[in-house]
Amino acid sequence: MKFDTLGLSSPILNAIAECGYQQLTQVQQQVIPLALEGKDIMACAQTGTGKTASFALPVLEQLSKQPSDKPLLRALVMTPTRELAIQVCANIQKYSQFLPLKTLAVYGGANMNPQRKGVEQGVDILVATPGRLFDIIGQFNLDLSTVTTLVIDEADRMLDLGFVRDIEKVKRLIATEHQTMLFSATYSDAVKQLSHKMLNQPEWVNVAENATASTVEQLVYRVDKRRKAELLSELVGRNNWRQVLVFASTKECAEHLLQELTLDGISAGVFHGDKTQGARNRVLDDFKAGKLRVLVATDVAARGLDIQALPLVINLELPFLAEDYVHRIGRTGRAGLSGRAISFVSPADDEMLAEIEALIGQTLPVTVQPGYEEGTPLPARYREAPTATTKTAKWNYKSSRNTGAKGAGGNGTKANGARGKSGFGGNAGFGQSSESQARARKLPAREGKYAKNKPNTQKGK
Repeated sequence: MKFDTLGLSSPILNAIAECGYQQLTQVQQQVIPLALEGKDIMACAQTGTGKTASFALPVLEQLSKQPSDKPLLRALVMTPTRELAIQVCANIQKYSQFLPLKTLAVYGGANMNPQRKGVEQGVDILVATPGRLFDIIGQFNLDLSTVTTLVIDEADRMLDLGFVRDIEKVKRLIATEHQTMLFSATYSDAVKQLSHKMLNQPEWVNVAENATASTVEQLVYRVDKRRKAELLSELVGRNNWRQVLVFASTKECAEHLLQELTLDGISAGVFHGDKTQGARNRVLDDFKAGKLRVLVATDVAARGLDIQALPLVINLELPFLAEDYVHRIGRTGRAGLSGRAISFVSPADDEMLAEIEALIGQTLPVTVQPGYEEGTPLPARYREAPTATTKTAKWNYKSSRNTGAKGAGGNGTKANGARGKSGFGGNAGFGQSSESQARARKLPAREGKYAKNKPNTQKGK
């Protein structure tokens, strides 16, 4: 089905052609006609399926038919993260490039003054994160009473971050007669309750609820939890992978992994909430440009990152919530392209793996890299690694469940498996690459053996 069958105006169709869009995706086929009729919509669709266009195009069509002498705020799109706000705003600006409409994004982690000035100068469509939106409302008396279309993107993540009251407050501030559209990759009981509160006789659109894209090949690597970082370097180096997005569960773990990869001669960057927006933009640009082979990120990056033709996502650690697995691997296999998602799993991860498989409705294939499986005798560098003497790192998220449990190192530290400072094993050296451990023990270290450039194949196990 093509876009010219929807009755959209010529400026919008021309912009769509400029973007290279030809065929409607499944969610666009179902959502756009309903949205053009002004109906409330609850849409459940995985990431990378064209959700933004499915709500943006009808909004633009409606606004173009109601011309205004000056910009007038009539549509509000709320997103959970700044990255998603930036991405959604950029897409809407592309779709409206031939229309006299102004779209602006406001989000935290950036100077508020330019955003405030942009709002004061007038805007037709505002894309906002809840925190910054209410900053501007409170400090500069932003009036939402003219908003007739409200879009809640990534509603499930909004709920995870505790924004439900903010969403309800926004609904009270906008025009009495309005259209609301909720989009979510997963459909939990909490999302269902929110839809009942927010929507008036909604149309239900379900495109592969709680599913992952069919274009993503998923695989589990069974690995000793103390050697996940080492296995990552091994796979990236041996297979000459050139663009890999790696998810870690905490900011501290991400920073540690960055050090490990750097010691192994693998160009890498880190992306998490403690980084300024400028730093996040720079490292993301470098990753997209091919200057970095690996981008290590926390779940803050799982929502909103749009990296064209990203071939591979690796879960160094499984997420805290099964739903976040869907969002993580949704960074690859987008827009009909193929992608791969690999998860490193140890026995301690089996419970979460089962939750993920139940959510997505499939059993993931399992493989083992010889020498890394659970129960294989550890290399000497691990057996000789000094026992951690410092207190458990604050980011060891399972310590509260396993206080006093003995880890593989047998030292009885407070941690799940007595993870030490590295975050991947029972001793301080566990989970570190052979180079970093050799350096710690003043032994000869390999000198970035994976740094040498080779032809880009992006293949391998």
